[in-house]
Amino acid sequence: MKYSDRIKRILSSVMASALVFSACPQMNIFAADSDVIFQDSFDSTEGEWKGRGAASVSVDKDFECLYVSGRTASWNGVVKSLATTAFVPGTEYSFSVKAMHNGSGIESFKLTLQYTDADGETQYDEVASVDGEKGEWVTLSNTNYMIPNGASGLQLYVETIDTESDFYIDEAVAAVGGTVIENNGNTANGPLLLGDITRDGVVDSIDAAAGKYSLVSGNFGSNIAKKAADVDQNGKFEIADLVLIQKYVLGDETAWPIPEKLPNEWDDYQETASPQWLDFYKSSCKNMGNTSRLAAKLEAAQNGENLTLAYLGGSITEGKNYSTPFSNYIKSTFAKGSFKEVNAGLSGTSSVVGLVRSEKDIFSANPDIVVLEFSVNDHEDIMYKKCFESLVKKVLSQPNDAAVVILINRAKGGFSSQQQMAAIGNNWDVPVISMDDALTKAFNSGLLTTADYFTDEYHPHAKGGQLVADCMAYFTRQAMKSEFRKGDYEFPSKTVYGDEYYETINADPNSLTNFNSGSFTKTTGYSSLPYGYAFQKGSANTPMTFKTTGKGLILVFKANSSGMGTALVTVNGKTTKVNGSKQYTWGGPDAELGYYQDVSGELDVSIKMDNAGSDFTIWGLGVIK
Repeated sequence: MKYSDRIKRILSSVMASALVFSACPQMNIFAADSDVIFQDSFDSTEGEWKGRGAASVSVDKDFECLYVSGRTASWNGVVKSLATTAFVPGTEYSFSVKAMHNGSGIESFKLTLQYTDADGETQYDEVASVDGEKGEWVTLSNTNYMIPNGASGLQLYVETIDTESDFYIDEAVAAVGGTVIENNGNTANGPLLLGDITRDGVVDSIDAAAGKYSLVSGNFGSNIAKKAADVDQNGKFEIADLVLIQKYVLGDETAWPIPEKLPNEWDDYQETASPQWLDFYKSSCKNMGNTSRLAAKLEAAQNGENLTLAYLGGSITEGKNYSTPFSNYIKSTFAKGSFKEVNAGLSGTSSVVGLVRSEKDIFSANPDIVVLEFSVNDHEDIMYKKCFESLVKKVLSQPNDAAVVILINRAKGGFSSQQQMAAIGNNWDVPVISMDDALTKAFNSGLLTTADYFTDEYHPHAKGGQLVADCMAYFTRQAMKSEFRKGDYEFPSKTVYGDEYYETINADPNSLTNFNSGSFTKTTGYSSLPYGYAFQKGSANTPMTFKTTGKGLILVFKANSSGMGTALVTVNGKTTKVNGSKQYTWGGPDAELGYYQDVSGELDVSIKMDNAGSDFTIWGLGVIK
């Protein structure tokens, strides 16, 4: 069939070996043609399938399948709407879609049903999942999936779990429940199963034979087969794994051994600080959280892998008084391979601005560890709370399993956003380092005076920054201990304030449909914010217009304590006023939510001034995907 032909044409040099142990799929056919509800082969048309989020879809005419590209997040993919007249809630159906990616390594695909429940809430239900290697067609299949009772607005879509790689789909089929859909071609089904070298869903004598052949020939054909063969999970396939597989097939073994934990040198580490300073460091550890991700990154660095440490925050971060000594500590203590620091501090900015610029400023560098510091810039407004929580989720959602650390500072007068940020850190079970707690206790006890830390109302001087770095270093040593590694990190089941903005990007105006700047004149951006559009008072007040796809829009703009105008942000007919005059601002960037809807769709945007008598400068168009 066409699958093997396509694979050879796409990756001919690779597939010669990759096909050695490809699973032989079942050849069952449909019970009857009347059982088929739809069958999309994409030989010449996309049918009713469309891009989801930023993704676009097109027919690959050479390979006669659907190509999904331009993805900026894992949930971006390809979607088809299902009518409830054909797919009746409370009824079982059989679904099957073939998928193949052209990224790297092993990719996890997911077939998901998005729907609106009886209470009007949007839900996302997994239909099927499967792991596959580059160039390997895999099948997302569920022969008995029940459409939830009361569901409406059904959307069936293919996404990936971790990455943003381009991928292909083909032979998307739906039929009545219980129908076994024809499964021709080089395909594999289901998530990786230890011992299942042939990827047919069971561990049997064929897997034992495949393992024996691989030991003799030194050829596995695919990394996913090799990973499945490593049943003792020590990182390599050897005779001990083959013996275990043979015993498993014979029934002499019923489970794979649990990997042995290696001794942890940090469990016995002895701190050398005095009792007073040790108490200071301990006071800064507000929440240890699950440190498994952080420890894994630092251990990998000790073993020679590259390490990128990123900081996102305001002027305290931009000043580098704490980031430089802490980076030096991490580099000298852990980094045996290459080390890179990304300092994305920007004076006067909140987590709202930070979220908009995060994609370009830190995530483009693929950071392993991200420190978030906005504690004297954020306020109690719900927008700050949601954007900070969205940033935490954005870090944790990176495909490389990045670790996040929340750093909380305080002003000389005592102000900080600790209450809301610590609540977010506790809920997400991530580290929270509180200089607020440590400094307040030290000032009250007389261990420190404010002059020992502050250079002004908000910023630590060099010695103050070293105190922050010392607390962070102490936390890191504690985080490496076994007692704080709670196993694989798991996302919480609920949020504190909301994380719906986490897929925000700062849109390039050139990428927006029908972009017209109107009376806004293109000018320079601000620091790492790459562009600016300025309205000068007295101009004609022709609106800036464009269209894009997403859930909403965050406007980044120049803010000052006086003299700034008000912009009218109209999206899909709904207008929000954004005032550039803000208390406690001095001409730097601020941001506000201009529009939001629960479901991603077309956004028809118009921005003009409330009146032409004041200036206004746009420094970012944050599209919530």
